[in-house]
Amino acid sequence: MAHQPKKDPFAPIALLIGLAILGTTVFVLLSNLYSTVVRNSIKGIEDNSREMAVADASLKPIGNVTAVDKSIAKEPRKGDEIYKAVCTSCHGTGVLGAPKFGDKAQWSPRVANGLPALIKSATGGKGSMPPRGGDPTISDEELKAAILYMTKEAGFDLADSASSAEKATPAKAETTEAAPAEKPAAPTQPKPVAEPTQPATPSTPAEPNAPATPVEEKVEVEVKPEAVAAPAAAVAEKVATAPKADGEAVYKKTCFACHATGVAGSPLFGNKELWAPRIATGMDALYGSALKGKGVMPPKGGNFSLSDDEVKAAVDYMVSNAK
Repeated sequence: MAHQPKKDPFAPIALLIGLAILGTTVFVLLSNLYSTVVRNSIKGIEDNSREMAVADASLKPIGNVTAVDKSIAKEPRKGDEIYKAVCTSCHGTGVLGAPKFGDKAQWSPRVANGLPALIKSATGGKGSMPPRGGDPTISDEELKAAILYMTKEAGFDLADSASSAEKATPAKAETTEAAPAEKPAAPTQPKPVAEPTQPATPSTPAEPNAPATPVEEKVEVEVKPEAVAAPAAAVAEKVATAPKADGEAVYKKTCFACHATGVAGSPLFGNKELWAPRIATGMDALYGSALKGKGVMPPKGGNFSLSDDEVKAAVDYMVSNAK
């Protein structure tokens, strides 16, 4: 009789447990492999948002350009705006002899000269008042509006006379014709000098009734070098001895309007404390500020008729009195 092996009742259970453990292990390995592949793979386009942001910041424009239609004219400011912006510094207080705003007695003799005279004085400057009140950006129309505003507030209405003058000016221009210029007289040509007539030879007797031939004498003028050099020497001497720009006169004519009172922050004349930091910048810097303007001070103090040498002389005069 054959020997049959003894069956273990726990063998099937152990087999099932082993298979379950094996399946779980395979599942975990496959899951880890899948997640690793997903994390390390590149999906779509590479993310370069940070690089693009840096590039955009580097290429960002430093400013903006606004296009303006130049055909659109700038709207002129009103008379009261010009007065408050420029004229009030002198006319508001009557400083330096300026007619005070609203004072009829002070404005009366000036209005008596007429609106064209007032406009001419304001345009070119008069006394201590610089041209256009020291602001060269004021147009003719704005300057006229400011004058009409100040005179009206003083009790004088010059608007009617201004409008009538404007209407009459074109008609006069149309009817007035330019007188033809006189032609200069043609220069007289000098007569040729005839050679002296040779005396007749004895072999050719003169006719009894022939008129006598006039003999013209040839005159030679000697020009000495001293006569030519004298005028040139006189001109050179006149240029050499020409008076230099008078800084004090220029100051009293133009600069004192602000520097005598320290208006608008200008350094007061003779004040060493106020002039010291400006002198420390050097004379070239002071010349440049006076010629080109600085802050509220217009170029050449608003008096454009001054030469560069006159402006520099005025600066030298003020600096010498502030040391």
